[in-house]
Amino acid sequence: MLGKIIMYTAIIAAAYWYWTGPYQDGKVSSYDTELQQNNEKMDLCIRGKNYNAGATGNVSGSPEEMCAQGYNFYQKDGQWHSYDSIRKG
Repeated sequence: MLGKIIMYTAIIAAAYWYWTGPYQDGKVSSYDTELQQNNEKMDLCIRGKNYNAGATGNVSGSPEEMCAQGYNFYQKDGQWHSYDSIRKG
């Protein structure tokens, strides 16, 4: 009896882990993930450009514009989109 309870508990725990982890990760749109990665890239790039400008005093343009041009991104609705990708989602 105790063995069956442990077995059922293990099966339920495995199903719960799968449902909350890999299954839900697979449902997220790849384009949404790409937007999140684009935003992270731009934040890091802009932060680096601002740091360099502050440390050296050499400002050669808008950090936002330079990073967007370097990554080939454009901003729409507060998100950074890539000219290189086609939205499928």
